[in-house]
Amino acid sequence: MQGVNNQIFNKPLRPTAYHRKIRSFVFLCALLATGMILSACGNYERRSTGTVLNDQSLEYNVISNIRNDPSFGENDHIKVEVHEGIVLLAGETTSEANKALATKLAEKPRLTQRVVNDLKVGEREGFGGKLDNSWLTTKVNSILITENPLPGNDASRIKVVSSHNTVYLMGIVTREEGDAVAEVVRNIGGVEKVVKIFDYTD
Repeated sequence: MQGVNNQIFNKPLRPTAYHRKIRSFVFLCALLATGMILSACGNYERRSTGTVLNDQSLEYNVISNIRNDPSFGENDHIKVEVHEGIVLLAGETTSEANKALATKLAEKPRLTQRVVNDLKVGEREGFGGKLDNSWLTTKVNSILITENPLPGNDASRIKVVSSHNTVYLMGIVTREEGDAVAEVVRNIGGVEKVVKIFDYTD
Protein backbone atom coordinates (compact mmCIF):
# COMPACT_ATOMS: atom_id res chain seq x y z
CA MET A 1 0.00 0.00 0.00
CA GLN A 2 2.85 2.38 0.77
CA GLY A 3 4.17 2.06 -2.78
CA VAL A 4 0.75 2.75 -4.22
CA ASN A 5 0.35 5.86 -2.05
CA ASN A 6 3.75 7.17 -3.07
CA GLN A 7 2.83 6.77 -6.73
CA ILE A 8 -0.38 8.73 -6.18
CA PHE A 9 1.26 11.63 -4.37
CA ASN A 10 4.26 11.77 -6.69
CA LYS A 11 2.16 11.80 -9.83
CA PRO A 12 2.42 15.25 -11.47
CA LEU A 13 -0.89 17.11 -11.48
CA ARG A 14 -2.09 18.81 -14.61
CA PRO A 15 -3.37 22.32 -13.98
CA THR A 16 -7.13 22.43 -14.30
CA ALA A 17 -9.27 25.43 -15.28
CA TYR A 18 -10.03 25.83 -11.57
CA HIS A 19 -6.33 25.96 -10.65
CA ARG A 20 -5.58 28.40 -13.47
CA LYS A 21 -8.37 30.63 -12.25
CA ILE A 22 -6.98 30.56 -8.70
CA ARG A 23 -3.49 31.52 -9.92
CA SER A 24 -4.90 34.34 -12.03
CA PHE A 25 -7.01 35.48 -9.08
CA VAL A 26 -3.91 35.75 -6.87
CA PHE A 27 -2.05 37.66 -9.58
CA LEU A 28 -4.92 40.10 -10.07
CA CYS A 29 -5.17 40.64 -6.31
CA ALA A 30 -1.49 41.62 -6.23
CA LEU A 31 -2.00 43.95 -9.18
CA LEU A 32 -5.04 45.48 -7.53
CA ALA A 33 -3.17 46.09 -4.28
CA THR A 34 -0.42 47.89 -6.18
CA GLY A 35 -2.95 50.04 -7.99
CA MET A 36 -4.69 51.01 -4.77
CA ILE A 37 -1.39 52.10 -3.23
CA LEU A 38 -0.69 54.30 -6.24
CA SER A 39 -4.21 55.71 -6.17
CA ALA A 40 -3.76 56.66 -2.53
CA CYS A 41 -1.00 59.04 -3.61
CA GLY A 42 -3.46 61.15 -5.65
CA ASN A 43 -4.72 64.56 -4.60
CA TYR A 44 -8.40 63.91 -5.31
CA GLU A 45 -11.10 64.41 -2.70
CA ARG A 46 -12.09 61.25 -0.88
CA ARG A 47 -14.88 60.20 1.43
CA SER A 48 -14.46 61.45 4.96
CA THR A 49 -13.68 59.04 7.78
CA GLY A 50 -17.10 59.77 9.24
CA THR A 51 -18.84 58.79 6.01
CA VAL A 52 -16.87 55.55 5.77
CA LEU A 53 -17.74 54.67 9.37
CA ASN A 54 -21.40 55.50 8.78
CA ASP A 55 -21.47 53.19 5.77
CA GLN A 56 -19.86 50.39 7.76
CA SER A 57 -22.35 50.88 10.58
CA LEU A 58 -25.29 50.91 8.16
CA GLU A 59 -24.06 47.76 6.42
CA TYR A 60 -23.79 45.98 9.79
CA ASN A 61 -27.30 47.10 10.81
CA VAL A 62 -28.88 45.93 7.55
CA ILE A 63 -27.13 42.56 7.73
CA SER A 64 -28.26 42.16 11.36
CA ASN A 65 -31.86 43.07 10.49
CA ILE A 66 -31.98 40.42 7.78
CA ARG A 67 -30.17 37.71 9.74
CA ASN A 68 -32.36 38.20 12.81
CA ASP A 69 -35.61 37.99 10.88
CA PRO A 70 -37.06 34.45 11.09
CA SER A 71 -38.33 34.65 7.50
CA PHE A 72 -34.78 34.20 6.22
CA GLY A 73 -32.87 30.93 6.44
CA GLU A 74 -29.87 29.07 5.10
CA ASN A 75 -31.33 28.97 1.60
CA ASP A 76 -31.20 32.76 1.40
CA HIS A 77 -27.90 34.30 0.34
CA ILE A 78 -28.13 38.08 0.52
CA LYS A 79 -25.11 40.24 -0.19
CA VAL A 80 -25.27 43.70 1.39
CA GLU A 81 -23.05 46.54 0.18
CA VAL A 82 -23.26 50.20 1.22
CA HIS A 83 -21.76 53.35 -0.29
CA GLU A 84 -22.77 56.89 0.71
CA GLY A 85 -25.88 55.57 2.41
CA ILE A 86 -27.03 53.68 -0.69
CA VAL A 87 -27.77 50.04 0.17
CA LEU A 88 -27.33 47.37 -2.50
CA LEU A 89 -28.98 43.98 -2.00
CA ALA A 90 -27.76 41.26 -4.35
CA GLY A 91 -27.68 37.48 -4.33
CA GLU A 92 -30.53 35.01 -3.97
CA THR A 93 -33.64 34.62 -1.82
CA THR A 94 -36.35 32.00 -1.71
CA SER A 95 -39.46 34.08 -2.50
CA GLU A 96 -40.82 37.38 -3.76
CA ALA A 97 -42.14 37.99 -0.24
CA ASN A 98 -38.62 37.69 1.18
CA LYS A 99 -37.30 40.01 -1.51
CA ALA A 100 -39.82 42.67 -0.53
CA LEU A 101 -39.13 42.10 3.15
CA ALA A 102 -35.39 42.57 2.59
CA THR A 103 -36.09 46.01 1.13
CA LYS A 104 -38.18 47.00 4.15
CA LEU A 105 -35.50 45.81 6.57
CA ALA A 106 -32.80 47.70 4.64
CA GLU A 107 -34.89 50.89 4.76
CA LYS A 108 -35.30 50.81 8.55
CA PRO A 109 -31.91 52.24 9.69
CA ARG A 110 -31.88 56.05 9.84
CA LEU A 111 -28.66 56.24 7.78
CA THR A 112 -30.27 54.58 4.73
CA GLN A 113 -30.63 57.01 1.84
CA ARG A 114 -32.10 54.55 -0.66
CA VAL A 115 -32.19 50.81 -1.37
CA VAL A 116 -31.37 49.05 -4.64
CA ASN A 117 -32.78 45.52 -4.46
CA ASP A 118 -31.52 43.24 -7.24
CA LEU A 119 -32.08 39.94 -5.44
CA LYS A 120 -32.84 36.91 -7.60
CA VAL A 121 -35.64 34.60 -6.47
CA GLY A 122 -34.38 31.03 -6.63
CA GLU A 123 -31.73 28.63 -5.34
CA ARG A 124 -28.63 30.11 -3.74
CA GLU A 125 -25.33 29.93 -5.57
CA GLY A 126 -22.85 27.24 -4.61
CA PHE A 127 -19.14 27.69 -3.93
CA GLY A 128 -18.34 27.81 -7.63
CA GLY A 129 -20.71 30.72 -8.15
CA LYS A 130 -19.23 32.65 -5.24
CA LEU A 131 -15.73 32.07 -6.62
CA ASP A 132 -16.85 33.35 -10.01
CA ASN A 133 -18.24 36.50 -8.37
CA SER A 134 -14.98 37.15 -6.52
CA TRP A 135 -13.00 36.47 -9.68
CA LEU A 136 -15.10 38.87 -11.74
CA THR A 137 -14.91 41.64 -9.10
CA THR A 138 -11.13 41.31 -8.91
CA LYS A 139 -10.83 41.25 -12.69
CA VAL A 140 -12.90 44.42 -13.08
CA ASN A 141 -10.99 46.24 -10.33
CA SER A 142 -7.69 45.25 -11.91
CA ILE A 143 -8.66 46.47 -15.36
CA LEU A 144 -9.92 49.74 -13.93
CA ILE A 145 -6.42 50.36 -12.56
CA THR A 146 -5.08 50.80 -16.09
CA GLU A 147 -8.20 51.76 -18.06
CA ASN A 148 -10.05 53.93 -15.55
CA PRO A 149 -11.26 57.09 -17.33
CA LEU A 150 -11.56 59.05 -14.08
CA PRO A 151 -9.13 61.93 -13.40
CA GLY A 152 -5.84 60.59 -12.09
CA ASN A 153 -6.83 57.04 -13.05
CA ASP A 154 -8.10 56.75 -9.46
CA ALA A 155 -9.68 53.30 -9.23
CA SER A 156 -10.35 53.73 -5.51
CA ARG A 157 -13.26 56.09 -6.32
CA ILE A 158 -15.29 53.18 -7.69
CA LYS A 159 -16.71 50.33 -5.62
CA VAL A 160 -17.28 47.15 -7.63
CA VAL A 161 -19.69 44.38 -6.62
CA SER A 162 -20.47 41.26 -8.69
CA SER A 163 -23.33 38.76 -8.61
CA HIS A 164 -24.57 36.39 -11.35
CA ASN A 165 -22.23 37.97 -13.92
CA THR A 166 -23.78 41.36 -13.21
CA VAL A 167 -21.39 44.12 -12.12
CA TYR A 168 -22.68 46.89 -9.85
CA LEU A 169 -20.76 50.18 -9.81
CA MET A 170 -20.95 52.52 -6.82
CA GLY A 171 -19.13 55.77 -6.11
CA ILE A 172 -19.26 59.57 -6.27
CA VAL A 173 -18.88 60.70 -9.89
CA THR A 174 -20.29 63.02 -12.52
CA ARG A 175 -22.73 61.51 -15.02
CA GLU A 176 -20.10 61.69 -17.73
CA GLU A 177 -17.55 59.90 -15.53
CA GLY A 178 -20.09 57.25 -14.57
CA ASP A 179 -20.98 56.53 -18.19
CA ALA A 180 -17.29 56.31 -19.13
CA VAL A 181 -16.51 53.82 -16.35
CA ALA A 182 -19.58 51.73 -17.18
CA GLU A 183 -18.49 51.55 -20.83
CA VAL A 184 -15.08 50.18 -19.84
CA VAL A 185 -16.64 47.56 -17.56
CA ARG A 186 -19.28 46.58 -20.12
CA ASN A 187 -16.55 45.41 -22.50
CA ILE A 188 -14.77 43.16 -19.98
CA GLY A 189 -15.07 39.43 -20.65
CA GLY A 190 -17.51 37.68 -18.32
CA VAL A 191 -19.61 40.78 -17.66
CA GLU A 192 -23.18 40.27 -18.86
CA LYS A 193 -24.78 43.35 -17.33
CA VAL A 194 -23.64 46.62 -15.71
CA VAL A 195 -25.78 48.42 -13.12
CA LYS A 196 -24.82 51.98 -12.21
CA ILE A 197 -25.62 52.91 -8.60
CA PHE A 198 -23.61 56.11 -8.52
CA ASP A 199 -24.08 59.15 -6.33
CA TYR A 200 -23.87 61.87 -8.99
CA THR A 201 -22.35 65.27 -8.31
CA ASP A 202 -24.17 67.00 -11.19
